[in-house]
Amino acid sequence: MYKLKNTIVRSIVAIITGIVLIKWPRLAPNMIIIIIGILFIIPGIVTLINYWIRKSKEGMKLPSYILIESTGSILLGLCMALIPEFFTAFFMYCLGFLLILGGITQIISLVNIQRNIPISLYYYITPILILIAGIITVLNPFETQDTILIMFGICAIIYGITELVNYYKLK
Repeated sequence: MYKLKNTIVRSIVAIITGIVLIKWPRLAPNMIIIIIGILFIIPGIVTLINYWIRKSKEGMKLPSYILIESTGSILLGLCMALIPEFFTAFFMYCLGFLLILGGITQIISLVNIQRNIPISLYYYITPILILIAGIITVLNPFETQDTILIMFGICAIIYGITELVNYYKLK
């Protein structure tokens, strides 16, 4: 029963996420980065407070890496929360490079396979499109960001609806 309720929650979250990504594709990535930044800040502050409380109560020397890690977590979280555009751009460039590498890898694999087995040119369409998408993303990350997020939003809505339909069919 718990698993079925989990399916409903997951489906609803996917649908809501999809709607948000379609409605506000420019705002969504920055909000996600800000939320992630806050999720870095909170444990950093809690760890830092616990560090100082334990140090003053127990009077013993605690490992300095705890202080460094918690401070680093807070600083990274602040950077993410205050300048999310930088991290969004970084993510888009990473995505573009991954698409380029994926397209090239698939093309190389097809060429290697074609040495032993004849392959139709049809199989090269998807890797070439992936390669082109990667190049476009690297050259123009902010214009492609909206398109990618809208497509992801559509996929999230389809996923959520499919999960709900499957849930009711299996119930």
